[in-house]
Amino acid sequence: MEKNRKNIMIISYMMFAYMGIAFLSQGSLKLEMAGSFGITTSKLQYLFTVFSMASMVTVIANKVFLEIVPLKVEVILSSVFILVGTVLMILTKNVGVFMTGLTLSGLGIGIYISLGSYLIINTFTEDRNGKLNFLHFSYSISAVITPIIAAALIGINLSWNMVYTVLLILVVVVILLALKTDFDGVTHEKDKKNKAGSNGWDLKVYLSASMLFLYVFTEMVFSYWIVEYMVNKGAYGGEAKVSLSVFWLFIAGGRLIAGKIGHKFNVGSLVISLLSLASISYFILMLIQGVWIIYIFVGLLGLGFSSLYPSIIALGTEGRKNISPSLMTFIMTSGSVGGIVYSPISGWINSNFDVTATMGIGVVTTILMLSISLLLKFKKEND
Repeated sequence: MEKNRKNIMIISYMMFAYMGIAFLSQGSLKLEMAGSFGITTSKLQYLFTVFSMASMVTVIANKVFLEIVPLKVEVILSSVFILVGTVLMILTKNVGVFMTGLTLSGLGIGIYISLGSYLIINTFTEDRNGKLNFLHFSYSISAVITPIIAAALIGINLSWNMVYTVLLILVVVVILLALKTDFDGVTHEKDKKNKAGSNGWDLKVYLSASMLFLYVFTEMVFSYWIVEYMVNKGAYGGEAKVSLSVFWLFIAGGRLIAGKIGHKFNVGSLVISLLSLASISYFILMLIQGVWIIYIFVGLLGLGFSSLYPSIIALGTEGRKNISPSLMTFIMTSGSVGGIVYSPISGWINSNFDVTATMGIGVVTTILMLSISLLLKFKKEND
């Protein structure tokens, strides 16, 4: 039993590690990818909307899958979709085939997004916030490594395709480990028939879901456009990609710390503190000049963002021993929607204004998150 719990934990962590590769490679390699297809980065951004929409479809559909599909089958099939889709992406020069690959890969990633958190929450009911922080720490580590690998490979004149090819090994390992694991010990609260799926949900759930939407939107905007923003500030290609690694390095460090000692703090107060740091850092980042000073505030912003995703989920599910597929789907879908709408919105702003204006929308959304967290704190104190 304990071996299965350990395997489930490793599978979840590796799912999130590959998610970091899938999402961060879009930002760190976008200049090279756009060049290989002969399109602008804004047009490439619109193509990635297909990836985000496909992932949201399976996040939503996973409510049904969790009830009728064995967990082992879900893990393996989603991994196969990612493998096939990514192979199509890296082998083609045709935009249509590339979009097909993005769609298949996005469908698999959508299951990873939902299932990784679901497995951790319903396998380890103790110290949920700590386990979720370690889960997202694995995402952060891969997000740190991906831009570094990208910069190294591009620096020795290798193509962007090599990043995807080398790191697909994580997906293969997930499949092999899933074949050896018994998932029967994963328990969950079943949705009650003849009752609304939102039965018993309070305002905290909806506000937390809105924060998760804004967080994913902001994180994706920053991760996709920071490299181009740094180039616009005078950084060279390698220097620009390093900024993305700095951002995710501080996110990884913050999540590691939160996983170790986060249980000692009230989750609501932790979210407010992190968002305060993030809001100030993001605002200053948009005002300063110079590559190295920008690195400093990119790191502080990463520290502010570090534990937000898992802490927002913990905040929304606070007080619940297990969560139903409906509640899990609702919260995760909120984040997925943010991952979709960032693409056309930021692409349109960049096409009609500039990359500085595009990055600036993250300041607004970060302040909105802080406002919601303060509202939740005020509501709790007055209940």
